[in-house]
Amino acid sequence: MTLAQVVYQISVDADFAAQMRTEPERALAERGLKLSKEEQAFLSRGLKREARGDGSKVSMSDIAALYARWG
Repeated sequence: MTLAQVVYQISVDADFAAQMRTEPERALAERGLKLSKEEQAFLSRGLKREARGDGSKVSMSDIAALYARWG
């Protein structure tokens, strides 16, 4: 699975997104996924940015914008 696919899964699966915030290695391993350390760091930064204190989900547009700058 590519980074873009993981980002998509985060945007549509609240349980996966929550687990990626707390236990990213386990979340990926449970689904048979492997990302590079750089890709995991990118996702971690994006997920931390979305923590607004109101319990909102990761915005796909926020992650897509971050992904575009990273790529």
